[in-house]
Amino acid sequence: MSTRSPFVGSRPFDTADEAIFHGRAREAAALAKLWRDHRVTILHGPAGVGKTSLLRAGVLPALGAGSRVLPIGRLAFLADFPLAALPDINPFTFALLASWYPEDPPTRIAGSSIRGLVRKNAGVDRHGDAIPVFAAIDQTDLLFFGTRERDGHRRRFADELVEATAARHELHLLITVRTENLDELQALLVRSGLPVRQVTRFPLTALSPSAARQVVSGPLGDTGHPLAASAGRLVEELGAGEASIDPALLQIVCSRLWDELPPDGDDERLPKAVDRILGDHCLRSLATVATAYGEWPSALTTWFRHVFGRKPDADGVTEGRRLTRDLPNAVVRALEDVRLLVADRHAGRRRYRLPQARLRPVVRRLDAEAAVSARHERPRLDAAETAFTAGDLDLARRLASAVAREAGADRPVRGAAECLLGTIAYGQGRMERAAAHYEAAIGVFGALGDTAHVGMLLAAVGRLKIGSETTEAVSRLRAALTQLPGDTFVKTALAHALWHAGRAQAAIAILDDALSQNGATPEAIRLRGEMLADLNRAEPALRDLDRVNYGDRPSSRAAWFLAKRTCEDAGVSGAEERELVDDADDSGPVLLRVARVLRLEGDADTAAGLAERAVKARRPPLPEHLRKEAERLMAR
Repeated sequence: MSTRSPFVGSRPFDTADEAIFHGRAREAAALAKLWRDHRVTILHGPAGVGKTSLLRAGVLPALGAGSRVLPIGRLAFLADFPLAALPDINPFTFALLASWYPEDPPTRIAGSSIRGLVRKNAGVDRHGDAIPVFAAIDQTDLLFFGTRERDGHRRRFADELVEATAARHELHLLITVRTENLDELQALLVRSGLPVRQVTRFPLTALSPSAARQVVSGPLGDTGHPLAASAGRLVEELGAGEASIDPALLQIVCSRLWDELPPDGDDERLPKAVDRILGDHCLRSLATVATAYGEWPSALTTWFRHVFGRKPDADGVTEGRRLTRDLPNAVVRALEDVRLLVADRHAGRRRYRLPQARLRPVVRRLDAEAAVSARHERPRLDAAETAFTAGDLDLARRLASAVAREAGADRPVRGAAECLLGTIAYGQGRMERAAAHYEAAIGVFGALGDTAHVGMLLAAVGRLKIGSETTEAVSRLRAALTQLPGDTFVKTALAHALWHAGRAQAAIAILDDALSQNGATPEAIRLRGEMLADLNRAEPALRDLDRVNYGDRPSSRAAWFLAKRTCEDAGVSGAEERELVDDADDSGPVLLRVARVLRLEGDADTAAGLAERAVKARRPPLPEHLRKEAERLMAR
């Protein structure tokens, strides 16, 4: 008998698991056809129903050979990329394009639009017709968490996505989302211009009892495992009379029974075995969530037992308001992620229930003190990435710190965790702490001989020191060039440092040189356009800025408006001016550019106020050679 379990437990199925993925053949074939036939297909279902598994192990193989399929897209920001090296990027767009095109360098991705990069990588068949491109975005629920800043990123990301589908007819999108966020996702896409008729939905529900039996018996094949003979009894036991079986819980139970079911497959022992496995799952999951979110395991277990161990509401659910007044939203979402809760919406309200009624007596008997000693899952780097992308920086820091502590000999993971800690500190405005974490990551990746990561991290440290330790910034960036000789990414960062040091012509000369070697580097083009706008060279500035996607870069948008206003009489609308000021935050260059636009339009008072803010700004500070311009505006 094989010693390797054919059940995946709590993790989703992957593409390599096609041979053991059973019970979803009909759904896989139907969804693959929708993906082929429609421009945008939304796969939706509750947490844990198997959306990721269906996509990876069912739908991708069903597309067949010869299809051009991009790697599965994700929206969580990559831990091993130092965000401080390329500030102002849209994290959703960057993460998606980095996952779709993992071989492309970060600088090309950072300055590209979704439409542009899809076009650049498009192919044609022997007749000259565009080859269909199948692209998926998994777990788009991340779009709907987070801060006000993320709202702007979300809106512009949706605009780009819709623009790409409108312009690239060969692009077929498949998007997965939890059902409770389905209407919000579709509304977001429609607001961005996607016609409703181009969207088709595919609901994924829990397994029927017959499909659940296939899930159990199908992977066992000729293993001779006693679980094959007990498949029907197990499904009946877990379902407890319900019409559907939760696929995540079924995999968790089967993976344990693979190791624990006695050779005689005694069905009489099955109820107690299922009780024990579900109880262990509850305690371990509650301990994992409590540890990650700073809650007491015993307190969280007591609360969970009190709310979900007793008789439910008349319709079997608990309203979200009753949960979230006791616990943060993030904790409740985490309980969904570990397969303890399922959410849906009714009459506009979020409601929660256990994924299987069979859990209720188990939950009722949970020992809160046992949760304290329960073995919790090791912290995962992807959980820290998700928390960072959602804007929960405190949680992201706790998770990434735990990953760094427990990484042990896994140096790439430790290096990525330190890098993410640097990015988190950067997001919190703690520049010295950010530099220290990036330096720690440099040490880890340097020991591995990973010059690409070292070069990017040195560039990030250099950028962090721009404005406060400009000489050190230039030094670190020159060191980065020794790691990545001739790299346009590093040259662009060095030009930025020289610009802040007041060496404007040297900065532009470096960018000219970089672009003479690689004229398609958007980040270098964008930065040169900004510098030219500040130097009142409006026409060449517009030529540069009109070549790249700058919609998510407040600094570039402000430079474009300044250049446009400098060489034309047309101004910007008041709404656009206010949006630029809102997006400027604490950016000296952005505030000064908007101030200059307003001064050209005759609004000297508002321009003076913004110029004063620009002088005091710190993220980033105003370059020394532009302070005279700010002082002139302040004097009215």
